[in-house]
Amino acid sequence: MPNRDTDPIEHPRAAAEAVRAFNHTTVRSVDRRTGIAYPGTVYRAIGAFGTLAHRLPQAFDQIGTMLTDLHTAGHLTADHGTPTEHANTVSEALREAEQHATAMAEALERAHRAAGPLGYCGPIDDTDDDL
Repeated sequence: MPNRDTDPIEHPRAAAEAVRAFNHTTVRSVDRRTGIAYPGTVYRAIGAFGTLAHRLPQAFDQIGTMLTDLHTAGHLTADHGTPTEHANTVSEALREAEQHATAMAEALERAHRAAGPLGYCGPIDDTDDDL
């Protein structure tokens, strides 16, 4: 059962913020060290992004469906042009985004499979929790 008390926009914003935090955590530092020290972390990160990518097509489809429902009910206006022109453009772009998200999910699956056999054979920092 959906929670109607939560603004649905909070969720993609939280996902975007989580990706930003990941980027900041893993950026290469001045001493050339990265926030990802081991292949296991690479494997898990790719898996997590793959899960995210697999969920995007449904989200885009649901946004498009909601917009179509609003348009069909006659609840759209437009500052310029017609609501139909803008609704059609949004729908086409969302279908394209669904296709790109599906392709991204498939590419991440390949990367995840390829990263699975990788191991680490360099020096180990005894204080590192990421083993």
